[in-house]
Amino acid sequence: MSAPSSYRPALLLAAALVTALALPGCAATEEAPVGEESTERPHGYVEGADEMPEAQLHLTGIDRTGAATLVDLLDETSVSLGSVDAPSSVSTDGRFVFASSAETGTLTVLDSGAWTVDHQDHVHYYSAKPRVAGTVTEKGEAVVAGGPSLTGVWFGGSGVALLLDSEALGRGEVVETARLESAPHKGIVVPFADGALATVAGSDGVASGVRAIDGRGDAVDDVEAECAQLAGSITTNVGVVFGCADGALLATSSGDGGIESGIDFEKIPYPEAVAPSDRAVDFDNRRGRPDAAAVSGDRGAWLLDTRAREWAFLPSEVPLAEVVAASDNDDHIVALARDGRVLLLDPVTGATLAATAPLAATSLADPALAPGVTLQLDADRAYLNAPADGVVYELDYGDGLRVARTLTVGSEPAFLAETGR
Repeated sequence: MSAPSSYRPALLLAAALVTALALPGCAATEEAPVGEESTERPHGYVEGADEMPEAQLHLTGIDRTGAATLVDLLDETSVSLGSVDAPSSVSTDGRFVFASSAETGTLTVLDSGAWTVDHQDHVHYYSAKPRVAGTVTEKGEAVVAGGPSLTGVWFGGSGVALLLDSEALGRGEVVETARLESAPHKGIVVPFADGALATVAGSDGVASGVRAIDGRGDAVDDVEAECAQLAGSITTNVGVVFGCADGALLATSSGDGGIESGIDFEKIPYPEAVAPSDRAVDFDNRRGRPDAAAVSGDRGAWLLDTRAREWAFLPSEVPLAEVVAASDNDDHIVALARDGRVLLLDPVTGATLAATAPLAATSLADPALAPGVTLQLDADRAYLNAPADGVVYELDYGDGLRVARTLTVGSEPAFLAETGR
């Protein structure tokens, strides 16, 4: 496997890498003696944010011109987040919304001011003032992978990858901790522990594998793995998944958590030979869960269980546009059919258990709107934007996909992201 053409540290170095978006450790602090004022910050303290009793769920809608609107799902109040360059794609890590313009090469980072930190045995919910965190400009569309201490940004048009300090983004600053340059290719850089996994360029403009880098962008010796025709990636609570021609590559930590302490790479092969058009590429799940789902051409969907290290193929009755693994108590699979209906699929057979009316049919039929139509899932609800109709549907997928609310998120929610989860 060929290595990237060059790896060099960024001109701007963060003073130190941080963990968990500025959250201090969750050990108990000692109480101050009676009569003395404690100088210890309370458990879970984050400067500039308020800790809340429940998740502060929000939706960000961005129209085709770049006007961004933030809606609080608790009371349906809305605020303007200003304007970004006309986006070609939008993604989120649960707090930040990343709006990329392929035309200008500008990535705008919006801080929704709402996020959750899950420590497995307990959870913190935060609220802060929403704002524009900053912009980065390179060439072409940016592919973003968020992480607690680092955020990876990949510009395939130039082969430039950046690692940004996530804590600095929370302060409204864009700080590069690393800048990598390689041959232009369809790739990604995914935060992992205190470093990242970056794709390696193949000879045909497609990634051929991944290798580990530290937070400064320096390669970690002999930590790499092949992944032929790499396309698509997702992070689960087990590890980082990359889609390969013959299945999936799963990266998990084998040491104390540091990038140099050890990474295990495991191949999870497809159960049978799969045509290129039927591969799993666009993985999606409810954030922080172990399962991931992806559309399989016109045939149905793939479900990947990263705990069991196995695939399941789910044939569908109609072609799908998107599929999301909810990983709830019933292992629901929520899908958007190409005819505009939202479907609830059986996680074993792929049979349709429930279906809505064709809520997004007009939007999916419009080539200018279809790329931004998406499903966003949290623990209780699914959200579907229908920009042609100027609305977002809130669906209760635990109750047969009942339409719980019809929301206004700006005048034309061409792109949608849910934050606070």
